[in-house]
Amino acid sequence: MRPKYSVITGFLGRLTDRFAEYQPPRSLEEKFELAKKISKCSGLELIYPSDFSDPILLKKLLKDYNLEASAVNLNVKSEEKWRFGSFSSKDKKVRDEAIKYMKSAMDFAVELGCNLVTCALLNDGNDYPFEVDYIKAWEATVDSIRECADYRKDVKISIEYKLCEPRMHVIIGNAGKAAFFCDQVGRENVGVTLDVGHAFQSLENPAESLAVLGSTGKLFYVHINDNYRNWDWDMIPGTVNFWEYIEFALYLRKIGYNSWITADVFPQRLDPVKVFTKTFEWMDLLFDIAEELERRNIFELIEKGDILETLSLINSVLKG
Repeated sequence: MRPKYSVITGFLGRLTDRFAEYQPPRSLEEKFELAKKISKCSGLELIYPSDFSDPILLKKLLKDYNLEASAVNLNVKSEEKWRFGSFSSKDKKVRDEAIKYMKSAMDFAVELGCNLVTCALLNDGNDYPFEVDYIKAWEATVDSIRECADYRKDVKISIEYKLCEPRMHVIIGNAGKAAFFCDQVGRENVGVTLDVGHAFQSLENPAESLAVLGSTGKLFYVHINDNYRNWDWDMIPGTVNFWEYIEFALYLRKIGYNSWITADVFPQRLDPVKVFTKTFEWMDLLFDIAEELERRNIFELIEKGDILETLSLINSVLKG
């Protein structure tokens, strides 16, 4: 049984960067209309607070379009008040506001039946040396997330790590720090969102990060996209790092990952429906290859340690 596919609502609306606007603004219902046209999409990762201005309408749209909430994505980066950080802010009022947002997002996650909030602390970090007290910032973040975790133990908090952007150094920048952070928080309902593109940007092997996080029970959620490792380009998965994505799909099966796989792809110049349909087509292809490799005992070859024989197996599978 394969994981279900979903899309982040933010990629179905207005898309901009520092240079241009690529997609027009769309209402929440228009985003749902697009999502329904995406082949194999059965859920949406909803942004809090922007998607929750009318919770009654939101629930109605989920029902009317027969889509599930895969997660609530807590956005603590786009509003001006978060520009110097959220859970790590030097200002206790800002930290308290971030905690309030998280608790509200957790309540909505229960209402929508997904019981998971994912959050990327992208404004928490630093740009210059000597800008922040690293110890205080880390402790503040740990304490804040711990308070949120204790608020509702029936909701998982999934921390998404990233090397940089918009901060030049994000406080939780790689899989190792994310795992250590969860250990510091010390709560069973705090884990990690593995964004494959972020792993590439951090010069990780995503399959290895997946395996380590999965073996410790801290892999809560997965975002798929691709890039050239020099920036978080959010491309269609497998179009650049094809081999690594085969291995990633293989290890998703090995660890028994059965939560959502969510497309975090930036369709700036292309039709969003076609981009996300192609995203899930490619993931199905990668899963097909991984399943065939597993059926032909690739892990036995890996255990033998003969990489040439392993490559021969992969070659024969790809030749069909």
